[in-house]
Amino acid sequence: MRSRWLPLAVLAATILTTGGLTACSNNAPTDAVDRISINGEEPARGLIPAAADDDAGIKIIDLLFAGLVTYDQQGKVVNDVAREITDSSDHKTWTIHLNTDRKFSDGTPVLAKNFVRAWKASAAQKLGATTAYEAIEGAEGDGTGNLSGVMANGDDKITIKLKRPVADFSNRLGINGFYPLPDSAFDKQGKIKKGFGQKPVGNGPYTLTNWEPSTQIMLDKSTTYRGPREAQNAGLEVKIYADLSAAYQDLLAGNLDVLDQIPDGELPNSKKDLGNRRASAVQAGMQTLDIDYQTKHFSGEEGKLRRQAISQAINREEIIETIFYGTRKAATDFLAPQILGHIAGGAENNKVLEFDAVAAKQAWQAADKIHPWQGELKITYNSNESNQPWVDAICNQLSNTLGIKAVGDPKPDFKTMMEMMDEHAFSGPFRMGWSMGYPSPNNLLAGRYVKGGNGNKMGYDNPAYTELLSKAQAADTPKEAGKLYEQAQTLLLADLPSIPLWSPGSNIGFSQHVGKVTTDWKGEVAFHKVTRK
Repeated sequence: MRSRWLPLAVLAATILTTGGLTACSNNAPTDAVDRISINGEEPARGLIPAAADDDAGIKIIDLLFAGLVTYDQQGKVVNDVAREITDSSDHKTWTIHLNTDRKFSDGTPVLAKNFVRAWKASAAQKLGATTAYEAIEGAEGDGTGNLSGVMANGDDKITIKLKRPVADFSNRLGINGFYPLPDSAFDKQGKIKKGFGQKPVGNGPYTLTNWEPSTQIMLDKSTTYRGPREAQNAGLEVKIYADLSAAYQDLLAGNLDVLDQIPDGELPNSKKDLGNRRASAVQAGMQTLDIDYQTKHFSGEEGKLRRQAISQAINREEIIETIFYGTRKAATDFLAPQILGHIAGGAENNKVLEFDAVAAKQAWQAADKIHPWQGELKITYNSNESNQPWVDAICNQLSNTLGIKAVGDPKPDFKTMMEMMDEHAFSGPFRMGWSMGYPSPNNLLAGRYVKGGNGNKMGYDNPAYTELLSKAQAADTPKEAGKLYEQAQTLLLADLPSIPLWSPGSNIGFSQHVGKVTTDWKGEVAFHKVTRK
C-alpha cells in the first residue's frame, strides 16, 4: 500500500496492569459463553453501519463489521479486507484489491460488490454517516447521490474516482460508512432493509447473538473473521446502563468487567476502589455546546454575539480542575491537541475561547441592543452520562457573568437528544461530542462544520471554510495541509458555529478477572484485545 496519511501524534496513554489470583467471572450468561462484560448505551439508530452517527451504535457496529482498512495504535492505516490500495498521481483515482478469504458471519464471501452496493444504497437512502462519501464522483455535498465514481471490477477489485484530489482518502476507508453489507441486507428493490439493523450480519471480529433493547447486547467471537482485529476473548456482553454511576457500582461489585468511563464524581475514589485496575488516555475528540441557527436569538449578528458571550463567560480551566480533576484539556480551537492543524493557546484568533468576564458581558449587552433577551437560557444534555456537574457549573458561570438565569435541561439519553436534533427542538445550547472516526483532521472539521455533515446539527454553512478544507485534503505534505487546516479553523473561531469546551479523557476501570485492557488510537478501549484471566 502506498502510504498517504496525515501524521497523528501517539496518544498519551497510561495503561495500568493488574495482578491477582485467577478467578472466573461471577456474571457469566446462562448460555455458558464466558463473555467479557462491558458497559454500553442503547444504539440510537440501530446497527446499519452507515445509519449510525452516535457513539453507542458505532461502538457495536465497529465490533460486528470490518472495513477495507483499520488503524494501529498510532493512527496509521493498516489493511484489513483490502490487500492493496494505490492512488493515481493526482490523488483522484483509487484502486483497491481485496483479500479473497474473507466471509460474512453467514458464510457468504465478502466481495467487491458487497462494498459498492452498500455504499451506493446508503448514499441513495440518505443514511446518517454518508458524509465521508462527499468527495466521490456523483455524490452531493452531504455524501448522498448515486456515487457514480464507485465500481466493482470483478470479485476482488474496487475503483473509486473522486471529483477532487484527496491525498489521504485511504484514511476514510476504515469507518462505519465504508463497511460492506451481505446480500441478505437488501430488499428486492435494492434498498437496505430496516430490519437488518436489528439483526445485522457482519464480517468483523464478533457476531451478534442477542439484543435485548435497553438491557444488553450479546456478542460472540466470530469464527469467520481473518483480519488484524481477531478477538482475544470468547465474546462480549454489553450491559446497557441508564447512568454510569450504576455501572461503576457494578464494577466494584464484580458484576462488570470493563467500564470505559469512570464517572467524574468517582475519580477521587477510584484509586482507593480499584488500585492499579485503571487506565487513562487522551481521546481524539472534542466536547462542545452547539446552538442551532434556527434557535431564537441565535441567528445573524445577534446570534454571533451571544455565542461569543457564552464562550467567554465559561472558565474552562476552573471546571476541568474542580469537576474533572485535571483529566481534560481545555479547548484552544476545534481539534484535540494531538491532531494535525491544532492551534495552540495564546493566538489572537482563539481569544474567544478564553475566559473574559468583561468581554462576555459586553457581547451579551450588544446582542440585547439588537433583540433583548427574555427568560431562561437552557442547556440541554443527556443525563445518563456524567454531564450534570459540568453543565451545572457552566450554568452558574453564565448566570453570574451575563446576569441571566441559565439552567440545565436534562434528557434521559443521547438517543433522545438526537431525536431533538432532527426536529430542531432546542431552545438554547445543547451538549454535543465528537469522537474522531478516522485519523485525519478532516474527519472532525468536515463532519461537524461542512453543510450536510452528519455532525453538523447547527445548520452551519460557510463556503470559504469548505474550500479551505478541500485544499487541505489535496495537499501533498502534512506541513502544507496543517497550515490550511489552521486557516480553516480561524473562520470557525470567528463564526463559532459551536462552542468548543475541552478534549475528553478516557478514565477506564476494570475487574481483577480481565487483562490486557489497552486503548486504541482514539484513546478508547480496544475491546477485542481484552482477555479473561
